[in-house]
Amino acid sequence: MSMSQTASASVVSSPAPSNPPAITEFCQDFADKLRTVDYQGCLTLNLNQSIEHKSIEHRPLTYKEVLPANNQPPKGRILFISGIHGDEYSAISISYLWLQTLLSPESQTQYHWLFLPLANPDGLFQSPATRQNADGVDLNRNFPSPDWDELAIRTWKNHYRMNKRRYPGPTAASEPETQWMVQLVERFKPTAIISIHAPYGLLDYDGPEHAQPNKIGHLKHRALGTYPGSLGRYAGEHLNIPVLTLELKSAGRMPNQTEINHMLNDLETWVTEKIEQKEWDL
Repeated sequence: MSMSQTASASVVSSPAPSNPPAITEFCQDFADKLRTVDYQGCLTLNLNQSIEHKSIEHRPLTYKEVLPANNQPPKGRILFISGIHGDEYSAISISYLWLQTLLSPESQTQYHWLFLPLANPDGLFQSPATRQNADGVDLNRNFPSPDWDELAIRTWKNHYRMNKRRYPGPTAASEPETQWMVQLVERFKPTAIISIHAPYGLLDYDGPEHAQPNKIGHLKHRALGTYPGSLGRYAGEHLNIPVLTLELKSAGRMPNQTEINHMLNDLETWVTEKIEQKEWDL
């Protein structure tokens, strides 16, 4: 995938010149938890952290922005979300590797990327890691879709039989991690959202019909449907933003390097061919 890092100004915030203690500690925890993550490599990402929000356990909510080289206007804004579920190791690991590729000097991009490498740090850093955040809430059932008040708790009770792993929370967007992601969607105004999960081994899509892909790498499209409070129902159906969800085949085992590269190339093709192309001001 042809992408590159730039140091241009950001619509969200300006990058920090060095890693503050919270990011240093985050990178150490990240490297201790996943063998894919190298501590020094994490530090070189120069991750930014939300000023307004922290996780339940006061960990930083981190992000990284990548803009086109030479201050060229981006053709779209892509929000990439990883680690909504903290126990999906492969999804978090592959996202970390993709972010490194996105930032490599050899790569190029025509898009403005807002990359969330770990949306649920408390879930990953538990021992053992958990799907939910530290409040026991499934963040992918906590987004404020218009039907949340009417259906979220009812669906959890009737469809999931009150499975703790699918608990949607006491109210819509009750969790700081969800509030942060909703705020980013509202401020960043993405032309597309890519989210990565495991272990269903398929490609899911929600949003405008024209942007639906058939395949990314070995993952073939099979609609899972949406649920009250899911990202797909909130952003894809309610906000009409193309939401592409990659479900890797295993939560604990990574695809091989060839397949990782294949998926990344197919993602670029999807963005180029399916997402509305126009120039955005920086």
